[in-house]
Amino acid sequence: MLIIDKYLSKLNRLLKPHNIVVTSDKHGLHFSSAGKKIDLILFEKEDTSGIAGRTIPFDIFVNNMEKVTAVVRSRLGLNKTIFARKTVVKKIPKNVSEDFLNAYHIMGATGSAFNYGLFSGEELMAVAAFSKGRKMDRLPSYKRSFELIRFCTKSGITVSGGLSKLIKHFIREKDPGDIMTYVDKQFADGNSFIKMGFQKMGETEPVNFLVDRKTRVRKPISGPENYDEKKYYLARNNGNIKLVFVVAE
Repeated sequence: MLIIDKYLSKLNRLLKPHNIVVTSDKHGLHFSSAGKKIDLILFEKEDTSGIAGRTIPFDIFVNNMEKVTAVVRSRLGLNKTIFARKTVVKKIPKNVSEDFLNAYHIMGATGSAFNYGLFSGEELMAVAAFSKGRKMDRLPSYKRSFELIRFCTKSGITVSGGLSKLIKHFIREKDPGDIMTYVDKQFADGNSFIKMGFQKMGETEPVNFLVDRKTRVRKPISGPENYDEKKYYLARNNGNIKLVFVVAE
């Protein structure tokens, strides 16, 4: 059983301004506000719940608590909603995208080639990061597949139709054959993408990694290896859902 009591005071401090009550038991964390409730199941080494989108690794929880509280606020319907039609899409520098993703995406930034933002006035509200185009056997030789690597909004903000607007802009600019993305099963079930027109193409295998017992920082591993069990523990994620948006001719 995870010992989470030492973290509850910080969690309560972060949630109190939003009138969210949190309780815990052996099953995880329970959040409530204005009659709405959500649960998050914490796991340390491996998720055996089988509930995509309702679990969270303990190392992510400990080191990204502000981002976790943003997820909780969103799922409780406490975000401020703005409409995509009132925003403007602009191409943004990679460093601006990375700063935004590191601040608001639960897994932070990663490598990307094309970055776009949604602006309300001068304020950046959402970011989508895409890869370079790749040749795929499933596409005609003159078409390329691009990956949507990251998408997130500013903490406390929901942009209704935001991702759809960003993808439509990307399609007009890059004329892709399709757009592929991976949804981490620890955090989501992929249904929001399916509603947008993405098709499920399969799932990837879980990935093993080491976690520092003191800092709860992850260390990637490429395969079986010896490690100091006093310093690290072996953990694994749930794998990803692979989704593809086929662009109509």
